[in-house]
Amino acid sequence: MNLLLRRNEDRSKPNRRDFLLQSSAASLGLTSIVNSLAQLKLIGSAAAQGAGDYKALVCFFLNGGNDSNNLLIPAGSTSAARTAYVNGRGATVLAIPDASFDFTPANAANGYWNGTANSTAAVTSRITPSNSGAYDPSTGYTGNEMALHPGAYPLKTMFDAGDLSFIANVGTLVGTTAVTRSNFNTLPAAAKPPQLFSHSDQQVQWQSSLPDQPFSRGWGGKIADLLSGLNTGDLSMSVSIAGVNSFQVAFDQPAYFMNSSGAVSALSGFNTTAHPYGSSLRNTSLQPIYTNPVTTPANKYNPMAGLRTGGDPLSGTNYQHSAAGWRLRAIEQIMAMQHASLLDTGYNTAPESARITEGLVGNALAQTANSDGTSTLDLHWNNWFQNGLFNPRIPDIANQMKVVARLIAGRSQLSNNRQIFFVQLGGWDTHTTQIPGQTTAGHYGLVNQMSRAIRAFKDAMVQIGMWNNVLLFSASDFNRTLTPNKSDNSAGSDHAWGGHMFVAGGAVKGGKICGQFPNLTVNGGIDCTGNRGRWIPSTATDQVFASVAKWFGCSDGQISTVLPNFTRFQSDLTSGTLIAKNLDFLNFT
Repeated sequence: MNLLLRRNEDRSKPNRRDFLLQSSAASLGLTSIVNSLAQLKLIGSAAAQGAGDYKALVCFFLNGGNDSNNLLIPAGSTSAARTAYVNGRGATVLAIPDASFDFTPANAANGYWNGTANSTAAVTSRITPSNSGAYDPSTGYTGNEMALHPGAYPLKTMFDAGDLSFIANVGTLVGTTAVTRSNFNTLPAAAKPPQLFSHSDQQVQWQSSLPDQPFSRGWGGKIADLLSGLNTGDLSMSVSIAGVNSFQVAFDQPAYFMNSSGAVSALSGFNTTAHPYGSSLRNTSLQPIYTNPVTTPANKYNPMAGLRTGGDPLSGTNYQHSAAGWRLRAIEQIMAMQHASLLDTGYNTAPESARITEGLVGNALAQTANSDGTSTLDLHWNNWFQNGLFNPRIPDIANQMKVVARLIAGRSQLSNNRQIFFVQLGGWDTHTTQIPGQTTAGHYGLVNQMSRAIRAFKDAMVQIGMWNNVLLFSASDFNRTLTPNKSDNSAGSDHAWGGHMFVAGGAVKGGKICGQFPNLTVNGGIDCTGNRGRWIPSTATDQVFASVAKWFGCSDGQISTVLPNFTRFQSDLTSGTLIAKNLDFLNFT
């Protein structure tokens, strides 16, 4: 079980409580939660909750450095961009043949959900951006003939529907001095991001957007600290389904960590029903409050509530008059006790915080739980991951996205208006055998998993009426070299710099390529050094993340706290500025 300290606790420095939190989990005697709710409950719950002011931000991190040169690709046969792409990638090595963009799935497992059934009809991954020419580095460079990797066909459907846009050639930049090919080697180190081609350094810099300062917090963690007042629940604003990350590091809002199974551990021995406390609590939707307040909040119950006279002494409490009810009351009263010793207090806080958090998350997940352990949202991932495609059928990244969807569907149980999620797909460090000729291996397999998982997530959000309240963005360590590192089919690509990312959600002004597509001239143009095709970014991460922060609810003043370097690259977030820089990709209203 992963435990969360209370929302307002400062975990910026190691302390005794952190140690106790990690060391005492085994003493709780925990088992998995199982809840039984039907599809109609999900629909009814979603309708009752409404969207309101709720917003969810999802960071989809591609760990290892995605070769985005093979995600957003010049197509056709006549443009200068296509010629440079083929020459740089090697026509028979890393280049995706133009004919591959129009294809028929090999079999049913490779088919695509068409809204009513799995289809093996011919499809295309070619796209026609609505902002033709705005993203070109020179007139007619791409001819507006672009395509996505064939494995990204599900993302192509979102692009065409106006639900997804790309931002070209994004990367970490310091911003004190413009970086060019001619000055790259002579610029002082302080003018360039340190350790440009290092995985760990670039991951931290993407997730903090501060390459020129020692790391203290992630930009997502800063947002959580600043906007925590929008939430009234006990769960942190930040939830990671993929372990520890820099993006969500905060002072006052430490991330809550879950795994992709969606299982939440509860105290064992207090149920004979589907709910983990069904045999001990009268109202299982209420959560304990351990401060013994004079007035108990409407969504809480007080373990210290006094006994009544008569046949049921617990009638005035939330505990059932049963052996399980009496035992749970005793345990929770111990948790509520005050202690003179700091050690005792710290030890007591661990199970107390765990009990509060697992109850909240468990109840949120219960909104979409079936009696057999499945979820009412499973059908969307089953649609996009047909039997025989991957083994296991539903990959981990798909399950991560499913947990995010379930928490959004159960948001009323969390009492939070803002939620920041982190998911992660690894394996993008493709130095060898990047194109193995299989749809489920190498770079193709990663793009395939990613695209299907995101499209299924979109379908789930549409079902519960929350797509307009969700913004998903991709991020990665860096792009990879345009040129291959070998000349045969064992070739891969090496660490580079600027690359393409995408944003998706109902608020996205979709169907566009924003920013500026790179000039793909190897050993010239914006190839930062040498002859490998390492693009100097034309858009800083700060510029993209500033728009994301504004959509999420940050004011201009708060954005300067979240992204102190932002104004080095862009004066403001007014419509005129965004249009001029071709970064108008979000509806802030």
